Amino acid sequence: MFNNLSAREKILLTLVLILAVGAVYYFYFYQPLTEEIANLEREKEQKSARLETAIGYARQLPEIKEEYNTLVAELQARGVYLDKDVIDLLIQFREASKDNDLNLKLYRPSMVDGGISMSIIIDGGFREVTELFEDFAEWNYWFEFTSLDIKRNDSDGVTISMNVIYHDQLIDLEGVEIDV
Repeated sequence: MFNNLSAREKILLTLVLILAVGAVYYFYFYQPLTEEIANLEREKEQKSARLETAIGYARQLPEIKEEYNTLVAELQARGVYLDKDVIDLLIQFREASKDNDLNLKLYRPSMVDGGISMSIIIDGGFREVTELFEDFAEWNYWFEFTSLDIKRNDSDGVTISMNVIYHDQLIDLEGVEIDV
């Protein structure tokens, strides 16, 4: 069959055969390999990004551990039994009032089961009262504010009237809403 072909036809047939083999190689071997290489490169970039994220977290780990240890120490300190009596509490409220330029008008304590109940009245300016409330934010673990009334007084300020229970130990905060 090839003997009957001229030299020109043999060269053309050889070129067609080479092109056919090249096309088969390109479509069945080369193109799938390039797609696989592109997929592997994308996967490599994704894994590199995840690795960079993990390394970033690893760099922050000492700071996170330090903050964790600080928080654990603070929680342990708050959970320690505090033995305060009526006089200590009077001093604490008087000092908080004085630090915020307020006047402690009334401090009436009474012993209750598991703590000390107190009726307290404080007079002063509105800004000073808000600063006092900021100080009270640290007391939420030991003091339960059962009632709080704020009224305008005669001297262009406010009067705070509150009932507070001091607990000897950390109170259970489950179900309690805390504004931060």
